[in-house]
Amino acid sequence: MTCTDDTGNAPVAESAECRCGRGCPPCSPTAAEIERRGPQGPVMTGDVVDGASVLGFGYEPPEEGTPSEARNDRLLTRRDLGSASPPPRPVPAARPPGPGDDRLPHHRLPDTAVVPAARRSRCLPAAVRDLLADGSAPWATVVEPIARTVREAGHELWLAGGASRELLSEHGREAVRDLDLTGTVPAGRYAELAGQALEEDGETYELRTRVSPDSLVCTVSGIGLSTPLLEYRGLGQDGFDFPATGTDLATDSRQRDFTVNSILYDFERHLVIDASGRGLPDLAVPGRALTPANRSSDPVVRCQLVIRAVKFLVRWETEGPVDTRELRAWTAEFPDDLAGEVRGRGDASWQQLRALHHECLAQVPADLQSAVARSLGPSVDQLFEVLLRSRT
Repeated sequence: MTCTDDTGNAPVAESAECRCGRGCPPCSPTAAEIERRGPQGPVMTGDVVDGASVLGFGYEPPEEGTPSEARNDRLLTRRDLGSASPPPRPVPAARPPGPGDDRLPHHRLPDTAVVPAARRSRCLPAAVRDLLADGSAPWATVVEPIARTVREAGHELWLAGGASRELLSEHGREAVRDLDLTGTVPAGRYAELAGQALEEDGETYELRTRVSPDSLVCTVSGIGLSTPLLEYRGLGQDGFDFPATGTDLATDSRQRDFTVNSILYDFERHLVIDASGRGLPDLAVPGRALTPANRSSDPVVRCQLVIRAVKFLVRWETEGPVDTRELRAWTAEFPDDLAGEVRGRGDASWQQLRALHHECLAQVPADLQSAVARSLGPSVDQLFEVLLRSRT
């Protein structure tokens, strides 16, 4: 028997038995179907606007005290590569007629990169539904109305980060520490849609949305709460000297820190999306493989990635040895004085790195941090020596 789990994707083998005791059903055979944007669908990477190929979206912060809206988004084309800031070009409300790929982003990937969830585990769709509807979770009241509003506007939305990684590892709900979303919506438009959804829901009127111009992360927060209920950032887009997002899944996977963190989950169609082609295999390695997805030569990016690497290696040590062979081969290329190179960028870059180190590892003993950093090579060891000295 073959099945597509009602996703419209290529046939796959019948899923395994239910292991959670809820009687999760097997896949059911369906005909494959390629979904496409409608003629009034949103602009996406690859469309042509005024004769230029669209790459993604920038963002112009609004005046203080005013909300983030779609008018703050900026359309980025190939003509803008090398610009110091986003152009004053708004994002059209709908894609213009003309050339362009009208398939949805996941249909632009190879068939092997899009896997029906039940092929991974018959229980996975139910586990995701339970996670999103968990009444004890801070995001329980906000995910459904925001997702519905975003999709009604023609955009795609996926689970990203730790939620996808941990559920695909068949860890329980307690392993998911926060909820991150990504999608095709530009930052300002997402904030506008999220705000609209919260205003229409009488239970969430006290929540607020905010876009960080430095990262384009949009947070949904409660008044007086120290941590956000939900975070969203559009798909990563490279090539610009300012924050930018796009709608291309393969490009996004190369902007993530590690391959196991590049896996996305479509919680409407229940699809697992591994655009890098490495996330699922690396997750299947006993103890996992921590393989860098972003091989940047930028010293700041390199330092950010190894700080996160140490965080994950400390967290996963109880699950067995983690395969770090590719990570160590990459860090072996690093210059000796990474900290010095970051400091050469200015005090702001160094302070941001210290803040990330504190956020990721403040509760981890210094000797444990040093031991894990040492295992990643002399340049990482030296970086952590400097970071640990500077925090005292």
